[in-house]
Amino acid sequence: MRALAVAAAVFAASLVLAASASSADTAPWQAAANVQQALSDAQADLVLGDAAAARARLAATESDVERLLGTSPAAGTAVVRAEQAAATGDEPALAAARSELWTAILAKAFSETTQAAKRGDVTTARSWLLVREFRPPTRFSRASDDATIAVDRLQAGTLAPRASAAAVRHDLLDTYDYRLRTALADLREAHGLGYLASTAEHATLVRGYWSIVEPVYRAQRGRADAAAMSTAFAAIAATADRGHLASSSLRRVERGLEGFRAASLREDELVRRAGQLDRFLQLVPIEYGRGVSNGRVTLDFEIQEAVTFRDGAETAYEDLVPTLIATDATATRKLGAHLDALGTALADASRGDAVAAPDEIEATTTAALALVSSLYPSRWKEAAKTADFDVIAATLDRLQGAAAAGDWKGAESARLEAYGIFELGPEQRLRGLAPALFQEVEGYFWYGQDGLDGLVQLIARRASDSELAETRAALDDALQRSEQQIGDGPQSSVSVITNAAIIVFREGLEAVLILAALMASLVGSRRQLRRPMLAGVGLALVASAVTWIVAQTVLTSFAGYGEKLEAIVSLVAIGVLLLILNWFYHRVYWQENLQNLHQRKRRILSGSGSSIVTGAGLGLVLLGFTSVYREGFETVLFLQAMTLEAGALTVLQGVALGFAGVVGVFVLVVALERRLPHKKMLVATGLLITWVLVVMVGTTVQTMQKVGWVAVSPIEGLELPYWAGLWLGLHPTWQGIGAQAAAALFVVGSYFGAEALRKRRRAQIVAATASAPSSASAEPADVRLPAVDHVAEPVASR
Repeated sequence: MRALAVAAAVFAASLVLAASASSADTAPWQAAANVQQALSDAQADLVLGDAAAARARLAATESDVERLLGTSPAAGTAVVRAEQAAATGDEPALAAARSELWTAILAKAFSETTQAAKRGDVTTARSWLLVREFRPPTRFSRASDDATIAVDRLQAGTLAPRASAAAVRHDLLDTYDYRLRTALADLREAHGLGYLASTAEHATLVRGYWSIVEPVYRAQRGRADAAAMSTAFAAIAATADRGHLASSSLRRVERGLEGFRAASLREDELVRRAGQLDRFLQLVPIEYGRGVSNGRVTLDFEIQEAVTFRDGAETAYEDLVPTLIATDATATRKLGAHLDALGTALADASRGDAVAAPDEIEATTTAALALVSSLYPSRWKEAAKTADFDVIAATLDRLQGAAAAGDWKGAESARLEAYGIFELGPEQRLRGLAPALFQEVEGYFWYGQDGLDGLVQLIARRASDSELAETRAALDDALQRSEQQIGDGPQSSVSVITNAAIIVFREGLEAVLILAALMASLVGSRRQLRRPMLAGVGLALVASAVTWIVAQTVLTSFAGYGEKLEAIVSLVAIGVLLLILNWFYHRVYWQENLQNLHQRKRRILSGSGSSIVTGAGLGLVLLGFTSVYREGFETVLFLQAMTLEAGALTVLQGVALGFAGVVGVFVLVVALERRLPHKKMLVATGLLITWVLVVMVGTTVQTMQKVGWVAVSPIEGLELPYWAGLWLGLHPTWQGIGAQAAAALFVVGSYFGAEALRKRRRAQIVAATASAPSSASAEPADVRLPAVDHVAEPVASR
């Protein structure tokens, strides 16, 4: 019997040793997962009234706790408290013990990982790094993997151990600093709702996260302040465990954390957050205004978008507080109060409790933005130029989500919104800094690039998720390169001058070609009609200069209507051109002169046929004006981004260079035209004007599609190079090509109509001549066709 007892004792000892060996072999991440699962299950068992099962789970995880925390008294105490809480059915106490154990494990993992990285021990660092929490990603930020990258680079030998340890430490401190603040907010909410177990859980989490960041706080604020904070955190945990909350201690720690960051942001990160705060705040009233009408919510998803942007702004604000509060603590707190007010109003609207008027949201946002402007140092002022890319990425996420849910209308709306943001900011800068890159991004948004269909095509044919993801990945890459280009800005004044000159020359060349086509037929006695058209050109140049001044003064609000104004100007130009074409084909090419030549000569000599105040003269003034101002308006907007980057003086040097080139081409075209046979020029002019009309129609339809005024229906299988849209106005949509075809048919119809009218009237003249008395034939020259250089005058001169 005694021998049997000894054998049993030996067997039990062997089991313990085996368990210890097994526990020692368990990876830290696996042991931590086991503990976390056991604690969660024990909490559930207790809620269900099975205290025995809860105790059994806690007992089973003791080896894993020992593997992670060793035999420290604190770990043993936490385990004992958990077991006692399970035995007595005390849910708040078990929740507190659960948080205490888990944050102790996180603290141990933080220490082990940083120390192992500092020693260059990649295996240990990687093993313990898996025992961590993350800062939750949002639509505007990703989960940080800086620590993982640092360990990978340590293993590859591209990062020194100390630098790797610093990167790991920075990443983890940033995470637990964020978790501390989140736990404080959750603690307030749980206590307000009367959830005892949740209150105890978050109170202990707060104290545990504090233990990780406390050494940094002590280094920044001193031992006395750190000790006072530790006392306050302990009081919070102690009172919450008993179902109460020490409000004074809670206020103490919230004041103490104000302006504190465990992991300071780099300058580039600060600038990015500054841009996000500014841009996201601007978008809140826009989204809210779209979703509210007549005191009620009409579009829920727009309200959710406003909430998302408000939350993004708040996250950026929290990261900036330590810097802002050093500038002006009162203004910083007031900015935070405005953000809180926006959060409350948006939450009420999303729940339907109360719907604030859009003007109220606009006023609060305007006040917040004014504070932002006063708080930001000069180096942050232009930070919003790269924040646009965060908004574009978030909107493209919404596009893919809508497509996955079969909401293709919502997907197209998101595509237009994303492109609108791109057009409002990044596009204008890229036109000057990297034109080829701008074309690549636009291709992915619209009709395709590098063998991939564009988003507008994919949405139109309801493409698969994989096709959308492929184009999205290519677009993301192009946008990332665009962000880098914009962030770097122009490399030298030479590049700015060159790019500005190219923009002016390209737009000016288009205007010259249009004018050349329109003026080619105004030869001989009709050369006088060039004067009102040139007067319109002069007015357009003056108007473009005024537009530059206005754009410089009110850049943001002016540029926001950029393509809408361009579309309106283009429509006016098309309308005027159609009227001129109708007159042109009826009066210049085919209709004979039915008036007495002597009377016509007298009118020409008197100058009545070329007066600017006549209907035709005013029409030519307006035609010259719209033909040039349309290009001048585009040019001014394109150059504003470069002006922001390099200053007006540098850009204006490029403008002068490009304009000189345009004037040279114009003079050359006019000089060359004088050497051409007028009869052939008259024939060619019809084709040139038709080309001008067709190009203008195609470009205008494309512009109206960009601003959402015209639907987009891609032509499947038709792929056109970018230059076809740039120079010919050809874009592979039914709307664009259909409108161009209609314009061409108008020209053809005008020709056949004029030709039929000519034949009918000529027949009438012949019939009248044959029946007239012989004495009426004294001046037969009166009915002959005019010479080429004596083409009929416009109708307004009759």
